[in-house]
Amino acid sequence: MLTINFHAAALVIGSDEEEILIDANFVGQDLLVFGAFYADPSQPRDEKGDLLIEVVGPPEDIVLRKKKSFLGFWLNAYQVEFRDIPGFYYLSSTTEIDKEFLNLNNIGILKTKKSPEIDWSSLTINWGRVKSDKDKREFNEALIRTKNQENLYKEVSDEIELLDGNLFKTSIHIPNTVPVGKYDVNVYLIIDEKINKQYSYHFTVTRIGIEETIYNFAFKFPLIYGLISLAIAVITGWSGAEIFRRFKKS
Repeated sequence: MLTINFHAAALVIGSDEEEILIDANFVGQDLLVFGAFYADPSQPRDEKGDLLIEVVGPPEDIVLRKKKSFLGFWLNAYQVEFRDIPGFYYLSSTTEIDKEFLNLNNIGILKTKKSPEIDWSSLTINWGRVKSDKDKREFNEALIRTKNQENLYKEVSDEIELLDGNLFKTSIHIPNTVPVGKYDVNVYLIIDEKINKQYSYHFTVTRIGIEETIYNFAFKFPLIYGLISLAIAVITGWSGAEIFRRFKKS
């Protein structure tokens, strides 16, 4: 168990895991974060401030493609590569946090300006043939939508449970599709719409056993891994067809 003390702000944070291990039977795991965010429990709730918890996974590169119809065939017309995008992102708070506050403090996925336009300068992107802001926004929305569907990106304001006035706990689900590596947990104490205290610590996600062997082989030798996977699929399909054919004859 990891415990961190904020002496000046009287904020205590704890976590039940420093390392999450992924093996062949891993189906996901909940990370428990708990603590107290003010020392004086007699204070009114609205004077104690709010809590913001952010979990940022290891960076990864993601390629998205957009197809267009050409002579009856759907072909890849555009390709965009997002670089150093968090492989996992979670953000939760004790109350609804204003988007402007998040933008001003550089918190959130793919930060945006106060205006509706995306601040592309804060991102590392290879746009390829994509030129217009409309198309860029579509790719940005597709990235967020894809990650949301995979349960890898999540922003909520109702998952931090307050206990006895100044105690809190929250359970953050780590799905079985998360990338391995270091995960940063950023905890913010917000008082009078300003960050009063901030602390960061991390935990790691590691593959073990046969999962680690397969993952490392696929990463180091992607072409060979693809050919082996194709061969296994062909053999499996042929074997199934042969068994079915002999079963029909008998």
